[in-house]
Amino acid sequence: MKFRERIFSSYLDEGEKIIHVAHRHIIIFKLDSAKPFFFGIVIPFVLYLFFPQALPLFVLWGVGGLLGIFYYFIDWYYDAWLLTDFGVVDIERNGLFDITATRVEYHMMEGMSYTIKGFIPTIFGYGDITVDKLGAQTFVVLKDASSPKKLERLVMKLQEKYVYERSVRDHHTLKGMLSDMIAYHHVQNEKLNSKRKE
Repeated sequence: MKFRERIFSSYLDEGEKIIHVAHRHIIIFKLDSAKPFFFGIVIPFVLYLFFPQALPLFVLWGVGGLLGIFYYFIDWYYDAWLLTDFGVVDIERNGLFDITATRVEYHMMEGMSYTIKGFIPTIFGYGDITVDKLGAQTFVVLKDASSPKKLERLVMKLQEKYVYERSVRDHHTLKGMLSDMIAYHHVQNEKLNSKRKE
């Protein structure tokens, strides 16, 4: 089992496989973690150069900074879309203990759109991507997604594959049901004809 399937296994149905994990752009993590890095790592290191006798205090301060960076990493990593062989699972994490997961299966997708707004998102190629759910006024959004146009194409490709395989499966199932019905009626007609002959 791959690392990502272990991490995200609780969001999957039985037999479901992850094909791709789409995260927010890495620059979002870097921007979010810049403050704890500067105030929690750089400043204690500089102060240590001037006051080496206070090393235990600066070590604790640095550990606090590392925990802040770790918090932002977890928040970034778990705010993702899981593209599976059945659909899209949107995981939204707000802090350590606030998680929302929304599933949209490929046959329930009504439309997709993406928006790249602003100078920095245009330069670095990230934006918001949205999937609308068929028959409901719900949608899932991955904010600040890396390469939203490529992600949109990948979702559409997976959707086409799923719909095609499902129609083939349904076709074979229907064909089997019809042949069973015909065989059943043929046997019933044979029995009826043999009773009439008696």
